Amino acid sequence: MSRGSNVGDIRNLFIAISALGFAGTSLEAVSQPSGTIEEIVVTAQKREQGIQDAPLSVSALSTDDLAKLKLRDVTQIAAQIPNVQIATAYSESQPSFSIRGITMSDWSQNQSSPVAMYVDDVYKGLGALQALQLFDLERIEVLRGPQGTLYGKNATGGAVSVVTAKPTMEAGARGEIQVGYGEFDLIEAEGMVDFASDGAAFGVRAAFDYSSADGWVDNNFPGRDDSGKYDEFAARVTFLFEPGDSFDAALRVSVADRDVESGYEVLADDVGSGGVGFFTGYDRSGLNFFESELDRDSEQTVENNAVSLAINYRMSSALTLSSITAYDDGEWLTLEDADGSPFNILEADYTSDVTAVSQEFRLASQFDSAFNFLAGIFVQREEVEAGVSIKTFHAFAGDSNGNGALDCFDDFVTGCTVENSYDQEKDSMAAYFEGVIGLSERLELTLGLRFSKDDVEVSDYNAALGYLDTDTGQEVLGAFPTIVDVSQDVDDSESTYRVVLDYVLSDNANGYLSFSTGFRNSAFNGQAFYSPVEVNFADPETVDSWELGFKSDWMGNTLRVNGAVFHYKYEDQQFINVRPDFLQELVNAEEATVKGLELEVIALPVDNLELRFGIGYLDAEYDKLTLGGADLSGNDLIATPDLNANIMATWYFATGEAGSWYLSADTVYVGDQYYDAFNSQPSEQEGYWISNARLGFDSANSGFDFAIWAKNLADKEYTRYRLDLGANFNFTYAHRGRPRAVGIEATYRF
Repeated sequence: MSRGSNVGDIRNLFIAISALGFAGTSLEAVSQPSGTIEEIVVTAQKREQGIQDAPLSVSALSTDDLAKLKLRDVTQIAAQIPNVQIATAYSESQPSFSIRGITMSDWSQNQSSPVAMYVDDVYKGLGALQALQLFDLERIEVLRGPQGTLYGKNATGGAVSVVTAKPTMEAGARGEIQVGYGEFDLIEAEGMVDFASDGAAFGVRAAFDYSSADGWVDNNFPGRDDSGKYDEFAARVTFLFEPGDSFDAALRVSVADRDVESGYEVLADDVGSGGVGFFTGYDRSGLNFFESELDRDSEQTVENNAVSLAINYRMSSALTLSSITAYDDGEWLTLEDADGSPFNILEADYTSDVTAVSQEFRLASQFDSAFNFLAGIFVQREEVEAGVSIKTFHAFAGDSNGNGALDCFDDFVTGCTVENSYDQEKDSMAAYFEGVIGLSERLELTLGLRFSKDDVEVSDYNAALGYLDTDTGQEVLGAFPTIVDVSQDVDDSESTYRVVLDYVLSDNANGYLSFSTGFRNSAFNGQAFYSPVEVNFADPETVDSWELGFKSDWMGNTLRVNGAVFHYKYEDQQFINVRPDFLQELVNAEEATVKGLELEVIALPVDNLELRFGIGYLDAEYDKLTLGGADLSGNDLIATPDLNANIMATWYFATGEAGSWYLSADTVYVGDQYYDAFNSQPSEQEGYWISNARLGFDSANSGFDFAIWAKNLADKEYTRYRLDLGANFNFTYAHRGRPRAVGIEATYRF
């Protein structure tokens, strides 16, 4: 595979299509008609309201935003949202969100993120349920700050809410199909069909998404595919029934399947003297950043299925009862060449099988008075079967000291395989209430209260030590049990609350002051291998948050300026701690403080130009933290750059009877950040810019649109996750960000 081999073909195709497009475009009118900033309706507070009316820090990406940014999966949505970072510790199909410095450092498949993720109000707690492509959506909302009173599951960091498109309920049928081709033999296809009955009481919308590509990291190991080759498919069918104004029901069924045939790439970075594994001499000499030599046939598969039913019943003109019932299941498999080298030094396999069933009831008021409320209950049962298998130094298996015993029995590392498996059941229940009281024509008071209860039970926890038999060349798995049938359980309950004062400053501006608390339940250590001592729970996390914000529209709704400053008291963040005796436990960081701000600006300076700008600043430090016997007080929080910024410009430069040409460019800056609490140099990713562009034509009448796009224009070399393995394996484990890629796509609407 040669990078850039498709660029010439794409360029020639684009020139030909451009000529056709301009031939049908009247250039007498070259500016976009004058307009105002789009008002996105969000449901951040479980009721529909304009994003400018919601007294909290929320950003939203519309359908048009998603298209122009070419965002394909949830790991990419941080591109234009301040103070949001997404690491990819396992792969692009499992995001690790960080919002305002609140994130997690334990990647076990049983762990729920402190940033909650929802799809159509259904909570997706574990990684095997979060791997979804972004297609046929209405919008994505990102809420910053603790979610402790309204959202289905309590969370300390925030929430990411994906809202899919529903049937339009317009009589007849309509649809669209989009196809694309890009670098690395990228093939994309996406489409939808929307139908409603003549009486418009019943509608159905079916959508699909398919994508495949060759690997984007050249693997020079003989007989191995390039890393990152993938094939993915997802589909969703939504049935909507609206027999009248008082009742509606939406049934959604979706499937998703992602298969990375050659595994997710691993970069062996910062290789020390002696090479990867100390004795191989391998230090990646002669390879560039996007080349590798991986000896293992790695693999990654993620499959998930979901069914949900959302019902709204308007009991009267003043009360609406809502019900959301959901079932999810997902499977995750990763077979990883974790040493990034042609030697068998470190291999890691992860599996999980998850099912989740949830039910939520909500009662909302629409009183014609100064008081309104929303109350609800939420219950969920989540079950996961998970396991890990890690091979270490199989390349050096044997009896190096000649004592008649394999080295694995001497040091428990060389030529060894450690593995574990366990079952976890989590029952979550919550009851919540939030009321809004109009104290005057300009001032509103919001009071929210939530009670949460989580029961977690871990059973059948088993771990064992195996070894490579050098006489037969075969692995002997489970030879020496180290943890046998351990079971533990923990019950948590907590009350969280929110108080907000929302004040109308003028006809085009309002400000708010809020205090809210967040809670994340106890977490269980899924990384225990050698001793029952490692099988432990960490205490719950809590956050107390103060936030002062404002939202404003100016100059005839052609300039929008929103901002917020905040202060967090963050207690008991959960951590994996490696003890001096090499045993691992899940522990808590005592205290941390997070301070920062966000500013978001949208401007329409002239009729045919839209500008967006966002900036986030964070001052996030551990006040008290000890890990591995080291005092880390004063260190930066994980995945928390001091500065991050985003800019986007869309220019409609030729508009006529046939349609409009536009050029969209965006860039994002991510400042220096660390991926471990030790703030070690190997875990540091220095600040970087990533810039993208899109040139397209939107037809006015024919229903045919097309665009050419480019991602990572400068071909920036950067990493999206780093783990310091220097002490044990003499290198830093890292995941690369994607290189420059270009492509073209065409859409036909009918």
